[in-house]
Amino acid sequence: MTVNIYDNANEMANVLTETDQYITWQNAFSAVKADVEAKALFEQFQGIQMKVQQMMQAQQTPAPEQEKEWDAVAKQVQENELIKALMAAEQALNSLLGELNDIVTKPISKAYAAQ
Repeated sequence: MTVNIYDNANEMANVLTETDQYITWQNAFSAVKADVEAKALFEQFQGIQMKVQQMMQAQQTPAPEQEKEWDAVAKQVQENELIKALMAAEQALNSLLGELNDIVTKPISKAYAAQ
């Protein structure tokens, strides 16, 4: 019997969109996108996250004024209720995805544990 694992993965992706975690995340994301202020702040925050990752990969240290600017944006993000709801929903969705990853990789974990 031949199994196309990609068919199963695609079905799982479709089923994921029906979970409470995904629906809550989608609603929170839509709310951020619909609010001009929250959307601009979220995009600014994402840009900073990308810049930080690039700097870390290049083993660079941010300048003090960059850190101050980033801290100010992070503070605004923490005070924005729509973005806070999105981040909470994203954390719940990531937790579900982590659980699914544990299930999918269970045969590998068992094999290593049986050594």
